[in-house]
Amino acid sequence: MKNVLVVEDGKIIRKGICTMVGRCGVPIEQIIECKNGLEALEIIREHPIDVLITDIRMPEMDGITLVKELQKYLYIPKIVVISGYDDFSFAVDLLRCGAREYLLKPVKREEIKAIMEKLEDEIQQENVEEKNKKAAYYGQLRAILSSDAMTLPEIEESEACISLKKDGYQVICTNDPGVHPCSKDKAFFFPDIEGCHVILLSSEKTEGFIKNSLKGHSLGVSEPYQGLHDLRKAFLEARQRRVRAFCMQKEEAGTDGDYQVSFHELESFVQRIGTLRNNENEQFLNEIVSRVKLGDMEGNRFQEVVRQIVCRMKDFYGRILTDEGIYIDNLTHMLSFENIDEYCEEILRIFSVINQKALSANDDYRNRIKVEQAIAYMKENFARNINMAMVSNYVSMNYTVFSIAFKEYTGENFVNYLRNIRMEEAKRLLSETDQKIGQISLMAGYDNGKHFMKTFKCVVGVTPSEYRKNARIRSGAKKMTPKTKIGPFQL
Repeated sequence: MKNVLVVEDGKIIRKGICTMVGRCGVPIEQIIECKNGLEALEIIREHPIDVLITDIRMPEMDGITLVKELQKYLYIPKIVVISGYDDFSFAVDLLRCGAREYLLKPVKREEIKAIMEKLEDEIQQENVEEKNKKAAYYGQLRAILSSDAMTLPEIEESEACISLKKDGYQVICTNDPGVHPCSKDKAFFFPDIEGCHVILLSSEKTEGFIKNSLKGHSLGVSEPYQGLHDLRKAFLEARQRRVRAFCMQKEEAGTDGDYQVSFHELESFVQRIGTLRNNENEQFLNEIVSRVKLGDMEGNRFQEVVRQIVCRMKDFYGRILTDEGIYIDNLTHMLSFENIDEYCEEILRIFSVINQKALSANDDYRNRIKVEQAIAYMKENFARNINMAMVSNYVSMNYTVFSIAFKEYTGENFVNYLRNIRMEEAKRLLSETDQKIGQISLMAGYDNGKHFMKTFKCVVGVTPSEYRKNARIRSGAKKMTPKTKIGPFQL
């Protein structure tokens, strides 16, 4: 329960009733009080009152006149009458006029509590019913707005449930999802119908609503219509006007432009993403936008061009879009933007991001291929006196870029990776040949025997000679594989 109004000329009695109402256990947002019917009417004009508790005898305007005046209002609060024994005949008359409850003075706390709980239950039930009814109205109206398939009997059935004023209604299409008509506007708001946010309201309210709530926004407004059989027509009219406003087309601009973009042009646009020719895409898009503004291309056709580009982008760069969390589906709803310039700016921004990510991905791929070529070269030429400058030059990479890419790919720097290749070859030669240590040093790429031995022991943990000895023991153990075991007492 939101607002309760207590009308009583006796201050002490009025304060007492307000206190009892406040302590009745029913959640109430505000308790308002006044001393006569005239003041009560002023308050009711400004505030929606759920429950009115009024005395009968009051100066200036008594409770009887107040209740009768309220019958002229669209919304009448639930009325509780308070009177003395002498006013009982008047109370009966008030009950006939719509008063819900009757209390005798002095008012008792238990009576107030019981009445307020009863009225709260009724209000909650009415709110649920009103919410369900409104949801049904919205569903019916949205169906008519969204589809040409609604039959005349279906529309007439909806029309019987939804009353629109005789002076007609208008449909507004806007891009602003934050605009919601307030209750006094008697309007319906429908988010996202064919890319537009749609407002349906009485024709007499349209101009004021646009001025107060939609000033500065790009709109499409239908002509006034009467009857729901024209609702879809009104929406299409408003949407088309919204498209023209979005496209920033002047009145003299054409509306049936036949300029088209070929499949080859669309494919070339997508293929240029991830290359250094992205500026050509910007020129291409700006050229189309200019055509749209002049009326050479219809706005909805332009939207279809962008939709096809978005679909191809998702096919080509789906992994990049997913990995980078780039969302491009909103580009298929151009009317959610203010105008075509804002829309074009967002398209170019997103495509620029994708272009940079694609270029980076291409660079990473090229670097990986070159690092793999470098590793193959190192494995073939490790016995020579090679270094990182020589290898980076061999694969045509900048020295610094090669160093970074090599470390990212292998997890090791160039010097350590080359050393490990040489050490693996040295271990193989020690295990499989009888070459002298000095000769193995040269074959592994070390022209200084002492440096080789020191490096070998540092990496492997033993000297080359110790490694060879252990390797031969391991090799001999592998060859001793007898089929039967010889026990301690067998010959």
